[in-house]
Amino acid sequence: MEIVPLTRGASDFATLTFPRLAPMLDTVAPPWVAAGIRVGGLPAGLALGLVREGDARLLSVSVARPLRRRGVGSALVTAWEAQAAALGATVSRAGHTGRLPGRRAFEATLARAGWAPTRPMEIWAIGETGPMVAEVGRWPSVAGRVREPNGFTFEPWREPDADDGAAISAGEAEPDFLPSMAPALCAGRVEPACSIAVRRDGALVGWVLGERAEGVALDGYRDRPAIYYRSAYLSRPLWHTGLLVGAYWHAYARQAEAFGPRSIATFRTAMPRMMALVRRRFAPISLRIDETFETTKPLFPHLQEGLLS
Repeated sequence: MEIVPLTRGASDFATLTFPRLAPMLDTVAPPWVAAGIRVGGLPAGLALGLVREGDARLLSVSVARPLRRRGVGSALVTAWEAQAAALGATVSRAGHTGRLPGRRAFEATLARAGWAPTRPMEIWAIGETGPMVAEVGRWPSVAGRVREPNGFTFEPWREPDADDGAAISAGEAEPDFLPSMAPALCAGRVEPACSIAVRRDGALVGWVLGERAEGVALDGYRDRPAIYYRSAYLSRPLWHTGLLVGAYWHAYARQAEAFGPRSIATFRTAMPRMMALVRRRFAPISLRIDETFETTKPLFPHLQEGLLS
């Protein structure tokens, strides 16, 4: 058995990675990085990823079944890291979903190679709007906000004026704001039928913005109209109020009215509080919950020669 860098055509390793990545093995060249295992000259393992701007991304690892549980996978990953370091990478990353077959084995392989413990990155919820509107509307925090808005309103989203722009900038400056929450990401694609502005005495304090989705990645639901709620945020001092869930409820209710109660709504969040809420409250009423995870490891280019020798 030998672990070797794959620096030329390696299409004979194609069955050891995902079909969408297999074409990258036809001619392995930067930014792509691949390390392979050969046993008796035959492919028996593959680690594949790429390096961009000092960041190495490991995309797949596979070892033939007879070689598993013998530390071969972690050695293969270490060889891949050496190649990435040789290209100037200073950190390696690997992400996966909770639905990945062999997820525990993948995490264990990276742990043995010295990677950090896996941490949750974001969570996706996919569901039919009708059932979700009915169920969420019964939650006390949402029902109370609908009955007693207390100075808050949930209005159709409109093109931001100067005051709204200032409010958005203030939100983007808050310490927990993520770039993926920016309304600018939806520019030109906002679906007006179900996008919501949260206002307090007329001033913008939050939003939920949806756009038409190209399709639904669920068998039996692919022909349904679908909205992807790309951007959502609420001013940090109001996080404890339940207003953001109320805004989602209004968006879903308007989607059900515009596109039917069997239409599909999808949203994602990377905020720990919202992720916990999705696991606890949205998971039981969703068609599917997908959670993504990431693990990292620092790389040191000056060590790459020793790793490759």
